[in-house]
Amino acid sequence: MEINLTGKSNKNHNPLLSEGCLKLLNYRIEQEDYSSRIYLSMSLWLNNKGYKHSAALWKKYSEEERSHADWARDYLLSMGVQPDTPALKAPGNDYKGLPEIVQMSYDHEITVTKQCKTIASQALKEGDTMLFTLTQKYLAEQVEEHDKMQNLVDALETFGTDKIALRLFDNSLEE
Repeated sequence: MEINLTGKSNKNHNPLLSEGCLKLLNYRIEQEDYSSRIYLSMSLWLNNKGYKHSAALWKKYSEEERSHADWARDYLLSMGVQPDTPALKAPGNDYKGLPEIVQMSYDHEITVTKQCKTIASQALKEGDTMLFTLTQKYLAEQVEEHDKMQNLVDALETFGTDKIALRLFDNSLEE
C-alpha cells in the first residue's frame, strides 16, 4: 500500500472535485482573465480619446476582473489542484465611442452571468456544496456588475450621447 504524504492526488486532481467542475473552474479563470483584458483594452482606448474618468473606471474594472480569476485559482489550490494558466486571445482595441463601450460591457456582463449560473447549476447537480459556496460569491458579484452597467446604460439613454452629454457623463464617473 502506497501512502500519499502530501494529501494531494497523484493526478493533480482532488476526489472532491469532478472533472466537469474542474473544467468549469479553469474556464472561469480564463474568462475572468479575458474580461480583465477586454476592460483594459477599453480603458486604453478611452484614455487615448480623452475620456479620462471613464478610462480610470474601466481600468478599475479590469483589475477587479483579474481578482475574480484569483477566486477560482485559490479554490483549486485549496483543493491541491494546479489551476491552468490559459493562453488568451487578444481583445479588440478599436471602438466607435463611449456609448458602444458601455453597451459592450453590459452585454459582456450578461454573458459572464450566464457562465456563472452554469457553474452554480453544475455544482448543485453534483451536490458539491463547497463549490456552490464559491459560485454564490460569483453570482453576488454579478448582481453588482449588472447594477453598475445598468446605471451607465440608463444614464446614456436618459441624458443622450451628444458630445456635451458624453463630456458630462465622463466627468460624472470621476467618483
